[in-house]
Amino acid sequence: MLRIFPFLISIACLLPLVFGVAGVLLPALGANPVTGRLELGLLPFKLLFEEPGLGTSVATTLFSGVLATSLALLLAFVVVTFTWQTRIWGFVRRSLPPVLALPHVAFAIGFAFLFSPSGWIARLLTPWLTGWRYPPDVQIIQDPLGLALAFSLVCKETPFLLLMCLAALSQIDVERQLWLGRSLGYRPHRVWWKILIPQLYPLIRLPLFAALAYSLSVVDMAILLGPNRPPTLAVLVFDGFRDPDLSRLPQAAAGAVLLLFLTLALMGLWRFGERLLAHVLRPVHTNGGRGRRSVILKFISRASVPVGFCITAAVFLSLLLWSVTVRWRFPYGLPTHISFENWTGELPFALRPMGFSVIVATLASLLATTLVVGALEHQNHTEKRWPLWLMALPILLPQLPMIFGIQVAALKSGLSGTLVLVVWGHLLFVFPYVWLCLHGTYQAFDNRFFQVGLAMGRSPLACFFYIKLPMLLRPILFSWAVGFSVSIAQFLPTLMLGGGRIATITTEAVAIGSGVDRRLAAVYALIQLILPALAYGVALVIPRIKRGTP
Repeated sequence: MLRIFPFLISIACLLPLVFGVAGVLLPALGANPVTGRLELGLLPFKLLFEEPGLGTSVATTLFSGVLATSLALLLAFVVVTFTWQTRIWGFVRRSLPPVLALPHVAFAIGFAFLFSPSGWIARLLTPWLTGWRYPPDVQIIQDPLGLALAFSLVCKETPFLLLMCLAALSQIDVERQLWLGRSLGYRPHRVWWKILIPQLYPLIRLPLFAALAYSLSVVDMAILLGPNRPPTLAVLVFDGFRDPDLSRLPQAAAGAVLLLFLTLALMGLWRFGERLLAHVLRPVHTNGGRGRRSVILKFISRASVPVGFCITAAVFLSLLLWSVTVRWRFPYGLPTHISFENWTGELPFALRPMGFSVIVATLASLLATTLVVGALEHQNHTEKRWPLWLMALPILLPQLPMIFGIQVAALKSGLSGTLVLVVWGHLLFVFPYVWLCLHGTYQAFDNRFFQVGLAMGRSPLACFFYIKLPMLLRPILFSWAVGFSVSIAQFLPTLMLGGGRIATITTEAVAIGSGVDRRLAAVYALIQLILPALAYGVALVIPRIKRGTP
């Protein structure tokens, strides 16, 4: 029975990538799938390179993506190194679910409310500190360098990498190696940087590359926070796909191929940089130096956790305030008139997108969790492990080119705009995150419990449901909640594969958040936050209820 799971994963999560690559390469070479015109050649690339501002778009994309990924990785390592098994580390573990429950779009909307020239921080500092009577003429949000986009990505990707570190550290005997290192006179942070980090980094390389690919190809956050004159490459390509002039479709496909090439090339350069850095640091790792206290890094680790949590909390509070605001003039620090009219007036219109969001996220996350558990159980029985990069391939490639290619194939097959295709598109990107969250814990399970059940005469199926599944219930439910949250946050698969016919909370939040009505944007952002928060709540409560049953 378990043999069917590799086949289902191949069909559901890997085969669409073939259509994705083919569906974007053919239009990029001149084949227009909509008009039916076939003029193979490199003309789409020629027109793309003549696009005004393309160089600036590419430079901004690379700068913001690499900066965000590098800072998120360094912060995650510093936090793990200097807070491990302290009260701060316990706080990090407890705060990861609520922080991860905040979707990217909701965070971007609240981030703009917080840091814009007329945002909450400026209002709290005005006029007693700044003396401003009007918002300053400073471009903080949608700045030309993409710093606001990069900083917001750091705030969202660092908790994700910390979660991946938490899962990977279960495969490393951290306490024993720390004890051995300290017995030899090394300070704990030196043990981490000399011994533990070199073991940890390969285990989170694929999640790191997934964060890099997302940072380079993100569309929804770039629309809300990124530069717009010109925009990032992903937004430029996305605008090309939405252009009513269908003759520009091959040019947009060429831009998608360029984005795919840049992502893969950057990953290759990153791998080369890893080897170069390992060669440079080899003498440092083997020189036997005990090192001194690292006061600066320790301060950064201890300060970054409360600062990051405070930013997330302030984003949530700003969304909450704007959702009940009727009048909030600058420079007042709080609204002058609040009411629940925004909720009561908009909630009836939001019920339909909420319903679609819950249905799609529930189906995609349940299917993904079932496939992951079945595939991992199949691996344990056969001892044939699939390459981790293959499981993570859908999120290692930029999302926009893949979605466009699948959309082309869906148009030809008549599936475009259907709920089934949208769920399938969500499953394609939910599955890798569930796999990354669960596979480390699943592999670390002590199979002696399973063997004891078999020795007592129970069947393998009974041992799985009565021994292994209850013991792994908490990580399985948490992985399901991560998948649910990832599905809720999907923007491109819903919009492009749904053909604009299936509206979810995320698509509505992006559409309203890019406008001027902060009150409605806050309402939809909070709804988008509440849905995954409920999923994380279920994942935390059910194991406690199960533990309390006699």
